[in-house]
Amino acid sequence: MKTETAIKDYLVEIEIKKYTAMTLKNYKNKLYAFNTFLINEMDINTVDDLSFSCIKQYTHYSMKRGVKGSTINSNLKTIKSFIQYCYEEGYGGFNTTKVKFKWVKEEKPVVKAFSTRDVRKMLESTRGNDFVSLRDTAILTMFLETGIRAFELFNLKKEHIHDDYILIYGKNHKQRVVPITPILRKALMRYERVKEVYFENKLIASFFFVSNRGNKLSNGTVDAIIKKHGASIEGVRVSAHTCRHFFAQQQIKMGVDLYTISRLLGHENISITQIYLNSLQDDDILKIARQNSVLMNM
Repeated sequence: MKTETAIKDYLVEIEIKKYTAMTLKNYKNKLYAFNTFLINEMDINTVDDLSFSCIKQYTHYSMKRGVKGSTINSNLKTIKSFIQYCYEEGYGGFNTTKVKFKWVKEEKPVVKAFSTRDVRKMLESTRGNDFVSLRDTAILTMFLETGIRAFELFNLKKEHIHDDYILIYGKNHKQRVVPITPILRKALMRYERVKEVYFENKLIASFFFVSNRGNKLSNGTVDAIIKKHGASIEGVRVSAHTCRHFFAQQQIKMGVDLYTISRLLGHENISITQIYLNSLQDDDILKIARQNSVLMNM
């Protein structure tokens, strides 16, 4: 079978498994890049000709091109899953469970988050009593108080929001809950009130957060909202994901354990959450330790 045909078949398979549109796009890009390498560099265009040597050569090729270790490993995981699928379906390839994939050493990531001053400036920027101001306040507060992802926010519906928690549908439709703090509850209530008046007797999208025309928000729209209110911030990427970084680091600074933070963020494993701990400054670590005296808590 042609590798390109097998890739298309695999993408349909993971779509059936309800992978998100963003995940599907990422898998598609990674696999098509791999296929281009196979054709141009190794003259291979069928799954039958795929071998473990192809994987090692693609790894070496990526390293020579200066691709980051974390990106190479992410690509390899996708390729491994694809080849295993082809093997199990009888299309060709090989049994990836019988070979040892060698992962590339990853650079130690440094997560840059907003400062508390940055966050105050953004929230100040949203002040107002009109629909857009109260919506933007609620959106920013939601990001900063829960650490949810952008696509999780714009896919929220009214029925997902309960009295003291929000039901989140994360990557690959995995469910988790995040708490509603008093400050978040206030922001959501103010937004709901103005939304009801603003769209009175009008048909709007069924999603909780909507545009001023009543349409579902997109990733681009949410990104534009964050950038608008973070226009004066320098030295850090202004995005919804940086709000997520801020949430995680603040939770650590407040002494919340990594397992709990991992659950709140919807991470697959705690090693991902560990990155936030590694990115803290020594002063932050000392402050946390001083607040958690072993003997004082006996």
